[in-house]
Amino acid sequence: ADRSRAPHRKRHCEVTLVQEDRIRRLRKRYPYYGKKKLKVIYEREYSEEISTWKVERVIRRYKLYPDQNKAEKTARKRARAHQKAKKRITQLVKEGRPCFLFQLDTIVIHWNSLKRYILTAVDHATKLGYARMYKNKSSRSAADFLYRLRYLVAQPIENLQTDNGSEFAWEFERASAKLGIQRYFSRVKTPKDNSEIERFNQTVEYEWLYNFNLSLDPEELNPGLTEWLIEYNFNRPHQSLGYLAPVEYIEREFAKILNPVLPMWPASTLPVAVQ
Repeated sequence: ADRSRAPHRKRHCEVTLVQEDRIRRLRKRYPYYGKKKLKVIYEREYSEEISTWKVERVIRRYKLYPDQNKAEKTARKRARAHQKAKKRITQLVKEGRPCFLFQLDTIVIHWNSLKRYILTAVDHATKLGYARMYKNKSSRSAADFLYRLRYLVAQPIENLQTDNGSEFAWEFERASAKLGIQRYFSRVKTPKDNSEIERFNQTVEYEWLYNFNLSLDPEELNPGLTEWLIEYNFNRPHQSLGYLAPVEYIEREFAKILNPVLPMWPASTLPVAVQ
């Protein structure tokens, strides 16, 4: 699914000098018009059909942007993204061990002219959930959330899965590197890649947040959210866990590791006593 769909033989741009000159003049006359609008005006004035791709190529070649600094910043950002390829979650073989993979996401709350952000996390295997509200979604807030999550689980987290949001860059990247956690990214416009965190977000919203618990003050909302998380992790049955609560499921899994069942050897395989 992630293989390139580019054709083996790519077409070359076929823009004549006359077309190029016309497009440049139209762009200078209408600097804020997009390629589709310029295409309509071009065909209206010159009675000649032209593709939007030709218009786009001329704009890129001569950098005919209304805000040159913004265009250069975007170009540098794209170049960095191509140089450092992101590891997609499809490259990871998911395992059913606690703390093997945590999925992270952000719930955005709009209230008049204000915004608040609830960062969320859920364990892929045990469905252990954590959430906390912040006034902004900066990478510093996301890094603080990651340190709190690591303190909550009280053991190393092996892998993290996030989307391509800006809050999961810069300081968040440094925090994950400091904690020795591998980063994986969801594919663009593919919600099935992080289905567990999407489902957890719905649970937070419909079972608690919209049940008269919304507050725009994080200092007021977070204590109530913590109480609900205790109920969620210790008492709420999960169908995918055989109707166990996440903490009950974790305790059962660790019990298997610490106290494995001894094999029942047949009598014929008993060791012979040393003479």
